[in-house]
Amino acid sequence: MLTVWDHSVVDVWTTSSFGHVFVIRGRVLISNEEFIIANVYAPCDTALKQALWGRLQSLAILNAESNLCFSGDFNSIRTVAERKSRGSVFRQQDADIFNSFIDESFLVDLPLCGRLFTWYRGDRVSMSRLDRFLLFDKWCLTWQNCVQIALQRGLSDHVPLVLRSEEENWGPRPLRILKCWSDVPGYADIVRVKWSSFDVHGWGAYVLKEKLWLIKGCLKEWHQQHTLNMERRLCLVKDKMSNLDSKGETFFLDEAEVMEILELSEKLHSLSWIQASMSWQKARQNWLQEGDVNTNFFHGLIVAPFFGDQGYLISV
Repeated sequence: MLTVWDHSVVDVWTTSSFGHVFVIRGRVLISNEEFIIANVYAPCDTALKQALWGRLQSLAILNAESNLCFSGDFNSIRTVAERKSRGSVFRQQDADIFNSFIDESFLVDLPLCGRLFTWYRGDRVSMSRLDRFLLFDKWCLTWQNCVQIALQRGLSDHVPLVLRSEEENWGPRPLRILKCWSDVPGYADIVRVKWSSFDVHGWGAYVLKEKLWLIKGCLKEWHQQHTLNMERRLCLVKDKMSNLDSKGETFFLDEAEVMEILELSEKLHSLSWIQASMSWQKARQNWLQEGDVNTNFFHGLIVAPFFGDQGYLISV
């Protein structure tokens, strides 16, 4: 279990944990609103889950006037419509206990936008809605217009969930040099071929300067075609996987479609590795060691105010 936060956005006072739950308490700096978030990873056993619901209900009673949010993998469904599998196994008792916990704790289970399910087994047939945000009424009044959105599935068999209360997206930060270029097939060849093709004459330092200037233009064009559109390429792969997932929710996928999903998963891993390298280099704390060290752009980033994504909670 992992819970992360941005110190420029929230001030976390205390953290605590008990069986299958990690709790943080703090406040949002911009509004001074206090909150409690409990990250839950429920067990599969019905008796153990019932005991967990009791502990969570006690936590809810003790903090009845707080902005409280339970989030994570509850390993339970509320209705038969929240599960699909080869068989027709549905444990009504497990669902009844889970529903009683939600009702008796006065929690709000927001509708899920974007998908029907949040967990997909590798057989492409079994799927369930195991992950969710459960909120107190006070949370919904403090941060109004909350929506629970299921994003596109990535490397995990669970889809990311986003609890959104406002629309703010500052977009990606610009960057001059990307180390991930060396991981893209054909990069070394294009550099070698282009460098050898430049016909520059003069003394050594001049030739080196001119070739570096020329290779910069070539790499800029290559970057436009191979790495600048990485997000779009990932989206295309995820869209194809999403379409097959949606089809699998209603019909059984044939062998060719299952093989296509496997190929898409391999491609997703490869593209995600490159994107992770880009994100790693863009991280501000790595600039001094790995980034563009001594430039006006770098110093501008250091003195500029940092804008985080306010109003978002993510459960993975």
